[in-house]
Amino acid sequence: MRKLYLYFIFVICFAACKSDKKGIQSITTGSSFKIVGLDTLSSNTEKTKPSVSVSKKIFTDTITFIEYDDNGDYPLLFAKKGNQRKTFIYQKEGKINFLRDDELRIQWKADSTWISGEGEKLELREWIVKASKIKDGSVSRYRKQNRKPIKYWHATDDSYTDTFKDYLYTLIEYYLANTKNKLVLANQKADANFSYSIEDGQKEGRSYTIIGLSSIAEGQSNINAWLYLDNETRKFYEYDLAQDKLFEFK
Repeated sequence: MRKLYLYFIFVICFAACKSDKKGIQSITTGSSFKIVGLDTLSSNTEKTKPSVSVSKKIFTDTITFIEYDDNGDYPLLFAKKGNQRKTFIYQKEGKINFLRDDELRIQWKADSTWISGEGEKLELREWIVKASKIKDGSVSRYRKQNRKPIKYWHATDDSYTDTFKDYLYTLIEYYLANTKNKLVLANQKADANFSYSIEDGQKEGRSYTIIGLSSIAEGQSNINAWLYLDNETRKFYEYDLAQDKLFEFK
């Protein structure tokens, strides 16, 4: 009987050891990245976060700057690479001096991030190590042409932040620098003043910031274009009145 009892104790210990080993198996996400012990993470307990081993290789690339947003968990730099939209994490002290459409040379690496929400989520993201402008974009060139300041008006009880207003101003400059709208081009050639209004609205169930771009001549203001900024995707559209459709402005 004593031998049988010892045998059962041995079986139970062996099974427990085997189960523990299974709990710390590594999960491989690719040849360069390894996340260890991810299945042991619990958002409800103060456990040590799993270790992450990442390739230390630094990549060099050329991108076209779109915008910078430092309001989230991580500061994000949005850019284009050809027709592909890219998002990088870019932690930088001080103000970003890049303007929309500037061409940048960057050095970046793959590193880990912890995204808050319903329990922290581990992701591998592209982090910019260094960024520098190598070529002026259309907005930079537009400003160097000594264009007149663009005036704007909005409701006095609006909740738009100064940062968002600055962003919209640059967006209008981008439109004026790249538009093929014949009316806008004619008013630019005539050296007219431009102004724009800001309001919130919806179209086909989506929320937009709606911009009414006007030219001012002889004390009269005339709408030249209606522009829509999608508040979720930040995609920028020009409204075609004849077709009652939005066309993305790139």
